[in-house]
Amino acid sequence: MKNWQKSLLLAVLATISMGPVACGSSSNDVPSLGATPTTVVEEELLDDESKVIAFVQCMRDQGIKYEDPVVDSDGNVQPPKLIEGFTITREQLAEPYAACSHYIEGISFGRERRDVSAQVDKLVELASCLREKGYDIDDPTAETLQVWLTDFRVEFDWDDPEALTAYEECSSED
Repeated sequence: MKNWQKSLLLAVLATISMGPVACGSSSNDVPSLGATPTTVVEEELLDDESKVIAFVQCMRDQGIKYEDPVVDSDGNVQPPKLIEGFTITREQLAEPYAACSHYIEGISFGRERRDVSAQVDKLVELASCLREKGYDIDDPTAETLQVWLTDFRVEFDWDDPEALTAYEECSSED
C-alpha cells in the first residue's frame, strides 16, 4: 500500500471512530439521536391553517365532528364546518367550543379585518363598571372580542334583577 493510500485510510478510520464522540453529548439539555422525549412541548402555532387544524382536532377530541379544514385558491383558511348530517345544539356546543376556541382567536378567515377598537374600548368600560359593582368580568381585546361576547351573553346572569340593573347602569354611562 502506498503512503497516500495509508494516509487516506487512516483519515477515514479516524473520522469513523470519532463520529460517536462528535455526535454524542453528555449534557441533559441536548438530546441524542436515540433519545425519547420525556416531556411534550406544545409549539407555538405560526399560521392560520395550523391554528384551524388544531381547533378542529381539539373539537374532534371533544366529540364534535368537523370536516377537515379547507384553504381556498387564494390561501385563505375557510371557517371550519360540521360534517354533513352531524347535528348539535348551541348548548351542547358551548363547552367544547370554550375548550378549543383559543386556537382560532384572531383569525379573520380570509375576510378583511375590521377595526373594532371603538367597540373594544366601550366593552372594556362596561366590564370595568361591572367589576366596580362586584361582578367578575374580564376585559375583551380585539383578538378575543367574539369569544368574549359569546361568553358574556352566556355567563352573565340575565335573570338576576340586580345584575340586570347593574348592566343597564353601566351600559348607559358615557
